[in-house]
Amino acid sequence: MKNQANDSMVRIATGIALAAAALLAGCGGGSDQADDEGKLYVGYYQEDPTNNPEDPTPGTLIARLPPESGAFEGQMPFSYVGCMGGADVGTINGTRSTSGLDGDWTGTVDSVAVGGAYRGTYDAGADEFSGTYTNAGGKVHVSGGSDCAHDIAALGTWKLFGGSTNSPSDFVISSSGGTTPTWTWPSQGATVYYLVRVFDHACLNESVTSSQCMMGEGQTLLPRIQYPAEFPSAKPLKDGGSYLVAVHAVNALNARQVGFSTRVDKP
Repeated sequence: MKNQANDSMVRIATGIALAAAALLAGCGGGSDQADDEGKLYVGYYQEDPTNNPEDPTPGTLIARLPPESGAFEGQMPFSYVGCMGGADVGTINGTRSTSGLDGDWTGTVDSVAVGGAYRGTYDAGADEFSGTYTNAGGKVHVSGGSDCAHDIAALGTWKLFGGSTNSPSDFVISSSGGTTPTWTWPSQGATVYYLVRVFDHACLNESVTSSQCMMGEGQTLLPRIQYPAEFPSAKPLKDGGSYLVAVHAVNALNARQVGFSTRVDKP
């Protein structure tokens, strides 16, 4: 979905800037505080590689879930690597029960309408949700100018974590701190590139579906990235703020995610 990994690596390696829209500092992070209205869960989705072997893209998934049964909502930003500049943000909504989530998602990718069902189960011991989603329109081929084209899968999988996560366990984000931090992490291999997204934590707590919550999005071939220098069109971080950082490690040979890590920085 809106991602061409090999093309991304070429652009980064040659120094061509990518267009962009858009857990505790110094200690690796912690879980989001729960309240009567809910708690932020952060995770990822992965397009099915069998249905969409051309470019089975992973992406970020964020939801605000009630402590027990009730309505929920969230967002799933789509990568800006596509046929049109700017990041598209899909929204999700539905109902949480004691056993899992039942909802729907909707959005546009390169001006093409997409959406379908979200279904998943809850692991209370780990405080994690996982499941599958579908695109009601099936697999969609999208084309644009300059011979650009990509595919949107008909289905995929997803996972949400109730606190900071590191998968694999040694894939941990470190921060230099401040409002212009450099984030680093262990390399996940020579063929891996990294998609990094930054969100305003307060914005997510106030309106988890808002596209304005994304501060910046960047890609790098290196196990480090500097903010905001390597995040085209990034918004500045502010002293006293709280920012969610999510790093996806993606194997460029098959566009599959091989690592995922989150933290919260507080300049």
